[in-house]
Amino acid sequence: MDEPESGTTPARPRPKGKPASSRKGARPTKPKGNGEARAKKKKRKRYSPFMRLVRGLMLILSIASVVALIATAYSGNVSPLKYGGLWGILPLCFPGCLCCYAALMALQVFWHWRGFVIMSAGMLACAGPALDVCPLNVGFGERKAPEGAETFTLLSYNIHNFWETRDSADSRIPNRGLQYVLDSGADIVCLQEADAISVSRSLNITAEQVQRLHALYPYVIISGSAQAVLSKFLIEPIHLVVSRSEFDDADLAAYRVTLPGGKIVSLFNVHLQSLALNENDRQLYRKLTDLEKQDLTSVRVQLVEKLRHANIERARQAQALLRFIRHYGGPDVLICGDFNDVATCYTLRTLAGAGFKEVYPEVGFGPIITYNSGRFYFGIDHVLYRGDFKPLSLTKGTLRASDHYPLTVRFATGGGR
Repeated sequence: MDEPESGTTPARPRPKGKPASSRKGARPTKPKGNGEARAKKKKRKRYSPFMRLVRGLMLILSIASVVALIATAYSGNVSPLKYGGLWGILPLCFPGCLCCYAALMALQVFWHWRGFVIMSAGMLACAGPALDVCPLNVGFGERKAPEGAETFTLLSYNIHNFWETRDSADSRIPNRGLQYVLDSGADIVCLQEADAISVSRSLNITAEQVQRLHALYPYVIISGSAQAVLSKFLIEPIHLVVSRSEFDDADLAAYRVTLPGGKIVSLFNVHLQSLALNENDRQLYRKLTDLEKQDLTSVRVQLVEKLRHANIERARQAQALLRFIRHYGGPDVLICGDFNDVATCYTLRTLAGAGFKEVYPEVGFGPIITYNSGRFYFGIDHVLYRGDFKPLSLTKGTLRASDHYPLTVRFATGGGR
């Protein structure tokens, strides 16, 4: 064995299991990652007790908003006949709730990211009803009809018995509602609240207007209580036995239309239960929208009770309408008119279950308001279809001769898809 060189000390062996850093005088090494964690902890915002309270309340508000949005979005799936008419009030609140929800969601982007995530999940859950109320079809003009398809236009208009809603109607001007119909160029016109179309001095309906109407529309049918249809195409009425107990303050008429190409279409012209508000009710509603304090008993008796009753009646009428469609509808059916309810209501959900689609969500952009009186800013007039149809466009008129706006829809049928 070789001897160590002179002047050198042999290295002492290290004890097993003892790290080099544990030797006397050696600096201990810090566990990896501790410094990064401490740095992050220092960078993390420290909120005052007041701000923590505010953020907590905002989180609670976000959760409550999600619950409210879902309740108003899907309450139209709840039958007023089984569970009471109060459920039918919630769909009326959905458009306003959606606007408030979107504003709060935008605020949460800068205020509370957890709240924003929760509200985003709620918005995704309600995307279907939201797009029914506020569709986002971005396009330029009318859709293109399929090659070889036949096209026609349908006008639906609650014409308010041709009474002008202006404060002072000029007697020198012919009836504006009827004139709109004549100038529309629609192939088929469905009118609600039109019990007669004849020369009238009090309504400013002139002989020239009536003559032009019959020249444009060789087929004129008035049926039900006050449902009228004007058609350029061959049309015949379907005689419905309508129960007055079901359609006490409502109306329904049906027709069979033969298009120029030979296709036979069943057309239902509806006017469902209204709220039947009197002048006192309207004044109370105006005061509520002015944020004036009102007696809750008056609100409950005058408004809520009438809403509850109307929802139950419309649900009953929706069931009757479905029965008529099963008996007389056939494969190709159109429904139009004044439904007196919004897009997410029980009636439209019931018809959707029978295969009907609403036109506006497929071709429209943004919310639509079809009623223009008394601050009831709702879309309560609808056009639905089932069968071999493709909606190309829906145009809302701006005329305020009636308390409703007219709707004109252009359809394509047949041809390639």
